Amino acid sequence: MAKNDAPPLHTGPLGRDYFMRGHPLTALQIRMSIKARRKMFSIWKTIVGNAHGARIIDFGCTPDTERADSNCMLSWFNNEQAVVTLYSPEEISHLTTHFPFATVLPISAPESNCIPAIDRSFDWVSSSAVFEHVGGHLGQLEHLRECARVANGIFLTTPNRWHWLEFHTKVPFIHWLPRGIHRKILRALGQDLWAEKSHLHLTSRKDLSQIADEVLKSHFTYSIHSVWSLGMPSNLVLIARRLEQAPKPS
Repeated sequence: MAKNDAPPLHTGPLGRDYFMRGHPLTALQIRMSIKARRKMFSIWKTIVGNAHGARIIDFGCTPDTERADSNCMLSWFNNEQAVVTLYSPEEISHLTTHFPFATVLPISAPESNCIPAIDRSFDWVSSSAVFEHVGGHLGQLEHLRECARVANGIFLTTPNRWHWLEFHTKVPFIHWLPRGIHRKILRALGQDLWAEKSHLHLTSRKDLSQIADEVLKSHFTYSIHSVWSLGMPSNLVLIARRLEQAPKPS
């Protein structure tokens, strides 16, 4: 996977305020996030069935250990008796203290999102709420290509652009506007970090389907599912499985 110019996924100029911990809606967001991720995990589990012994790598997990929804799926994978490995372009070695069952891979290179693993090293790659932070359309193509390179199955989740509330900024509706106008409004509101394409690039079901078609092509079969919150589809779930006779990606 090629390098991109995206900054670290979960840090930035706002420091500890990246998650807007003092915002009055943050506590509600965390509760909703855990509930939605439970639904997403259930979709994956229904398709996978028995995950005992499955080799799973979580790609892009957050260094954060304070929020209850941070990396919450890792323990759920462990409860299914899967073998869990973690990778992020950020420093996450401390996560072994919180998730002693997991192995953390070293950062492959500065500013690189390439996983230091050979092709098809894992049964599944999990990418949870990372896709919207990898640097716009080209970054999303690269991210999915790397998922497809290292695993025979892909479990990817991302917010739905067409939900009425944008959960990162806590601002409703303006993300439905053309992207350039949306970013100008965010800057006017003092949310410069979220105005950067490298930090936030939301996708619709159609966008995700087009990216999956381009990247996965004849190598995988895939389906896209929706999880609902607050009266609308709030999250998209991509589940992909490699075709038995598919050649190794070049």
